[in-house]
Amino acid sequence: MTAMENEKRHFCRLTEDEKLFVLDGLERSGSVRMMANVLKGNFSDLATSASEDVRAKFARWQEVAKKGLAIEAEWGEGALLKLDGPVFVDLRAKGLMNPDRIRNAEAYAAAHSGLPELNSSSAL
Repeated sequence: MTAMENEKRHFCRLTEDEKLFVLDGLERSGSVRMMANVLKGNFSDLATSASEDVRAKFARWQEVAKKGLAIEAEWGEGALLKLDGPVFVDLRAKGLMNPDRIRNAEAYAAAHSGLPELNSSSAL
């Protein structure tokens, strides 16, 4: 088994609670592209969870991802990233973030300061 196959297998073993934790973090960080990808991929099983609450959260995150991708289609990839989050602060300090994503996030944030964030219930 290759390292990549082993990594994918490990990722698929996340519990529902762990998946919900990851999705919450993706939403809070503005990583809507990654959210959309995991919702369609390894986390798609949440749609058929035995828990009504999990299914409702999954449906809401699908809507958040859909709206977020529409915003990114207009403003550019990464427009919704919360650049002040610790992960992005670290990536920027190390020069590991795409400069276009940084510019898009800064432009979107500047144009929408004072408005509800995408992940707030009033924005949906």
